[in-house]
Amino acid sequence: MNPLRVIPIALCIFLCGHARAQVQDVDTELSNLAGKLATQVNDHSKKKVAVLDFTDLQGGSSELGKYIAEQLTVNLVMGKRDFSVLDRANLKSILAEHKLTATGLIDPENAKKLGMFAGVDALILGTIIPKGSNTMVNAKIITTDTAEIVGAARAEFVTDNNVQQLASKPTAPEDITGPSQPLASTPTPEIKKQFGDLSAKIESFSLSDNNIYGGARLTLIITNSSGTETYGLAVDQDLYHNFSFHNNRGDWVEVTDVSGVEKGYSQGGNNFQGSFSDIPPKSSLIISIQGRIAWNGTKTGDYRPYRLQTVVFFSTESQGLYHNVRKYNLIVDIK
Repeated sequence: MNPLRVIPIALCIFLCGHARAQVQDVDTELSNLAGKLATQVNDHSKKKVAVLDFTDLQGGSSELGKYIAEQLTVNLVMGKRDFSVLDRANLKSILAEHKLTATGLIDPENAKKLGMFAGVDALILGTIIPKGSNTMVNAKIITTDTAEIVGAARAEFVTDNNVQQLASKPTAPEDITGPSQPLASTPTPEIKKQFGDLSAKIESFSLSDNNIYGGARLTLIITNSSGTETYGLAVDQDLYHNFSFHNNRGDWVEVTDVSGVEKGYSQGGNNFQGSFSDIPPKSSLIISIQGRIAWNGTKTGDYRPYRLQTVVFFSTESQGLYHNVRKYNLIVDIK
């Protein structure tokens, strides 16, 4: 054999072997990938992330995509980063509760919803691409507020038997019907909260921000669906203790004023001292609520759904007199 031909062949064998040696097993590569992503998450000052199942280029899901997401989640947590990672079981519950799918979070509006529901400000997702005897993974970091890609990283690992088996198993279709007993009641503003012939709904909710503190204005409508009865309604004079806005992240609203409804004093039980605002049959009472916000989030104006909770006193009215005064713990969620 010509010695000059042996050199290129040997060189090719060496280079191919060296390139193959650089490709590690799946767990090692995913650990390295988690480190790269964590650095970028920190660089962009993100405080809470969620890792979604990885898909193929057509958006199809497999057990491999679920495995990659699970391993990245664990690796990110073990790295003791400056940000928190949403537990994947909790993520699944939140998605089911709000009728969302993991693949649907690619849509910017759905991503924003997850940011509101779970306080997540970035998503980690990606694609799986077969590449000969190896498998390549492209990962992206997407913000939930703007759907902007703020980071990306790539990994490549050997397609061994375990990887092949995981890739060949499709995942079960996502259940978006929600759990039989939801974790928390979070009706949309359009859904009314019933109590007798009366119902309450949030008509509008606006926020203004100013550094740490901000302002809130809410319009609550109480509707009398009865065709014959007139109802009277009142709220407790002690607004600070009896009107409450809050969310799971720690943001709170101190109510400073309530108008459109009579205020009085609770005397314990269903006893109430003061006057009532009449709601004639088939009519509504509009209540305006104003408050002062203390932000606990990572940036001003960022908030989760709020829960409005207060006690209202109501009764039937006849010839100017109120009968059978009842107390109701009114809870309406604001998305």
